[in-house]
Amino acid sequence: MTKALYTVLFLSLFTGFSLQAQSDSIGTLEIEFTGIRSEEGHISININTINEKFPREAGIEIQFSKDQVEDGVLSVEIDSLAYGIYAISVLDDLNSNNKMDMFLRFPMEGYGFSLNPENKLRAPKFKECSFELNQPHQTITIVMRYPRKNK
Repeated sequence: MTKALYTVLFLSLFTGFSLQAQSDSIGTLEIEFTGIRSEEGHISININTINEKFPREAGIEIQFSKDQVEDGVLSVEIDSLAYGIYAISVLDDLNSNNKMDMFLRFPMEGYGFSLNPENKLRAPKFKECSFELNQPHQTITIVMRYPRKNK
């Protein structure tokens, strides 16, 4: 009987520590998008943890309404993300067709990336955009870029 009681107590303590460890490794990511030019369409983000899929395939895809855009800025929160290394690509999907419209391999809609790497004649690499989520609440800013000066 005593051995069974000790086993139950041990398992209870172990499970409690395990749950505490899990809750400590989950965070909220706040993203502030700046430079948004229009309230048309929606913002679509791809969150990746794997180098090979970035930025073309999404690990996690989330869409946000632009109803709350004020002076070109939209702030959103993503809850319950596990601590880890992430890279984010963003599409300002003006026509809400859920894809980046291209012309001669160049984007025709707004886009952005975590860490805001400099523009090149190619999509940025995972390592140029990756950051570590390692605290309960973390904020990043993504500056939106557009292919044309007008809208």
